[in-house]
Amino acid sequence: MRTYLAPLGFDSRRVVRPVLSEGLDESDRVVLLQPAKSSDQSEDAFEEVADVLTQVVSDLKLESEQLPYTDFVETTLLCTDLIQAAEGETIVVLGGGAREILLPLTVATFSNENYIDTILQVGDIDSSVRRIPQLNLRGNISNAETTLLADLTALDTPLSISEIATELEKSKSTVARHVDSLESEGFVQTTKEGRTKTVEQTDSGRIFLSGVEFNNHIHRG
Repeated sequence: MRTYLAPLGFDSRRVVRPVLSEGLDESDRVVLLQPAKSSDQSEDAFEEVADVLTQVVSDLKLESEQLPYTDFVETTLLCTDLIQAAEGETIVVLGGGAREILLPLTVATFSNENYIDTILQVGDIDSSVRRIPQLNLRGNISNAETTLLADLTALDTPLSISEIATELEKSKSTVARHVDSLESEGFVQTTKEGRTKTVEQTDSGRIFLSGVEFNNHIHRG
């Protein structure tokens, strides 16, 4: 079972294309997020989505969530509730709809990455559907762990924990402990090859570091 959460504006294709690209089964739910104040165009778009998707699954569970749009925080919290309540494989489509819904949904998505399996983006430039990485933007790691994460940038990873310890002149136990913490935050990923565990940075780790480096630059200035 999959639950799709997708903002819907006037262009039904921004929902239909990503949903069909992932697949649709009888047990799936598609939840369309729309502003509470509807219009004829938004109602037409909902009907267009229903017409296309029910050709694929005749008894599809297609729902509309009418969200307030004047209070950013309230809308973000409601999007969070929907993400956390979703059942089965959760797929968020960041594809269109009103900015007053899309931006809160985006914030809620990257604040609840553990509840989400897939994030899809529908491009404005070429209308292509892309999977985008799930990023942890709220990292809670120590200064020593941040230093190790930064040191990995300068190394030609993936490397084993022993190789990292040798390169950085640290004990294997210290490196292993810090790697475990970084992996729990999604900032590195490890791969077991026999008895050897190799380590490399993730997209979340790189983006987290860019923010740390910017803040350090501001404080030094």
